[in-house]
Amino acid sequence: MHETTIITAFYNIGRTTRGNDQYLSYFDFWSGLKNHVVIYTTEDMKELILEKRKQHHLEGKTTIIVKELNEFDLQTLNKIKETFKNYNQTLHRKNPNNIECISPLYCYLMYLKPFFVCDAIERGVASENIMWLDFGFNHGDSFFINKDQFNFLLEKQENIINDKINFFSIKDQETNTIPEIYYNMEIFIIGSIFFGNKKSWFDFKQHFQECMQCFLSFNIVDDDQIMLLWCTRNYPQNYNIIRCYEWFGSLFNFIPKEIKNTILFKRKDSKYYKLIKEEIKNSKDKKFMLKMKMYFKYIYYKFINKKNVEL
Repeated sequence: MHETTIITAFYNIGRTTRGNDQYLSYFDFWSGLKNHVVIYTTEDMKELILEKRKQHHLEGKTTIIVKELNEFDLQTLNKIKETFKNYNQTLHRKNPNNIECISPLYCYLMYLKPFFVCDAIERGVASENIMWLDFGFNHGDSFFINKDQFNFLLEKQENIINDKINFFSIKDQETNTIPEIYYNMEIFIIGSIFFGNKKSWFDFKQHFQECMQCFLSFNIVDDDQIMLLWCTRNYPQNYNIIRCYEWFGSLFNFIPKEIKNTILFKRKDSKYYKLIKEEIKNSKDKKFMLKMKMYFKYIYYKFINKKNVEL
């Protein structure tokens, strides 16, 4: 079995709410994962990021690539900037102050996720199985709460399909049109974690390029989440959507079973019965008695024990 390579990126795009130190603290939480991690960033951040991996003696499983953002797709970056300049991306949007409505560089950075992965593949620093994981995943301890537990190897579980890009959704389905979603800004597919093999990532990159050009032709730009949905609707054969009930809980799909049962997370922010429901839906091959036990557990936490407790 191929070990999963994690690819991520950090670029300071001038966000006022979160600076370098905050993002470094976010990365610090999961920097102990034992997978090979490839990180794209700028020269000034290289050593600071590497230091986080050195604390876990994982510098040998870390590749940091310094590459400027405009080196990936300058033509599209210029088109995005021009669209923001000529057309108001906040108009009629549900959350007009969100960064994707006001920052062309942010939208471009979100668009580049498959570009980072494909660049790493072309450099020969990625394995056959590749995960994109946002640099700020988990936002410190927003869901998982003990960074000392993040010292294991992420591995794909049984519901992951290798030759497709695997996305994770926080709703059962999305029936609205793309324009309606652009305005209501309601999220369907989680944008912080994707998984696939090498070929699927190159297909994904091509689809993202097509999607961006389509959006730009209508004089609109958005972050990656709506573009992920566009990909699944136009190329459904290339994507696998897995239902999750917590944003950062999507990582459970890669945590080994023996660790999954012990890892700490915030039940007080989670309707725990939904996580059990997710496990039931994804447990196709479990024995009858084990499934019955899971159903009883689901009923117990949904209807009987409704206390908000921290595991």
